[in-house]
Amino acid sequence: MKVSDLQHHELFTAQADESLDVAADRMSWHQVGALPVLEGQHLVGIITERDVTAAMAEDADPVITPVSDYMTPAPEVLRPDSDLADAAHLMLELGIRHLPIVRSGHLVGVLSIRDVLDAEVHHANGSQAG
Repeated sequence: MKVSDLQHHELFTAQADESLDVAADRMSWHQVGALPVLEGQHLVGIITERDVTAAMAEDADPVITPVSDYMTPAPEVLRPDSDLADAAHLMLELGIRHLPIVRSGHLVGVLSIRDVLDAEVHHANGSQAG
């Protein structure tokens, strides 16, 4: 199964210069655990719930601290034709739960570990039917 075989969700992002509180609010509102971070239209990082938690633990002021201070810069990315099993292996290897999906240099989505697990459950249930 390929990453492109999955039903993708609406894409929510953050800008590198936006404040942590704005990004955290967006994650909470849309119930996502990570936001790809852009400078203009260029992917420069990813900010996760873990990153926001780390910022709060360090007493960063979320109103004035930019996302760029706590994002993971230059994240690993997937292509739509990446194999789902390879994506899952990469997530486990890196200890991460989200990977941006990039086609021809443009961000097109985010794969979460939940997406991987949902696909595996549906695949397992489908292969047991009949």
